[in-house]
Amino acid sequence: MTRVIAIDGPAASGKSSASRGVASALGFLFVSSGHFYRALAWGVVRDSVSEEALPQWIGNRRLDIVETTGPETAQRGVQLMLDGSDATPHLSDPEVAAKVSLLAVFPEVRDLINGHLRALAASHDLVMEGRDIGSVVFPETPYKFYLDASPEERARRRAGEGAVDSVAERDRIDSSRATAPLTIPKGATVIDTTHLNLSEVIHAVLEHLRKLGNFTTIAK
Repeated sequence: MTRVIAIDGPAASGKSSASRGVASALGFLFVSSGHFYRALAWGVVRDSVSEEALPQWIGNRRLDIVETTGPETAQRGVQLMLDGSDATPHLSDPEVAAKVSLLAVFPEVRDLINGHLRALAASHDLVMEGRDIGSVVFPETPYKFYLDASPEERARRRAGEGAVDSVAERDRIDSSRATAPLTIPKGATVIDTTHLNLSEVIHAVLEHLRKLGNFTTIAK
């Protein structure tokens, strides 16, 4: 049976970097659900799709997933192809980032992406990060984590990344949307990353998994 480690949390909580580190240590496939939303957001920007036309546009999209290997043997991830074009170079475009939270409120979008995420879990051990992985996409997984940090620290991190979006506004949209709002999944281990560096966060997750058993890290 495959295993899914779900790591959720708000923007700039450290979940993406920590998830990559955990996946590398375990030899699991790293998947960011946010990248799927950004890939579709790039298509919306590219095709100048209106809100009214979005459901029909989504129904006509082809999203292909290609497994990739990074510079380290254990660094495994996925590359997203939207209608045959690589979305990767566009995932951090400001106009794409601005569309993500708005796009995520559409059930058609979430159904499409969740279907792809669950299909990956049918054949891969995964470390998956997002905002509703442990609560909606894989609520049955026993390996759930929720990373958080103070609003001030998260805003500082976003500014350090050169991001222009507002952490407070992202929190408001993600937490108040009717469809799959950001919440702490039932049974999740909560880790406050405010005063932790990346190595400490990764260690905390791996240590918890080690106590649960059935996990072996890859020696570096």
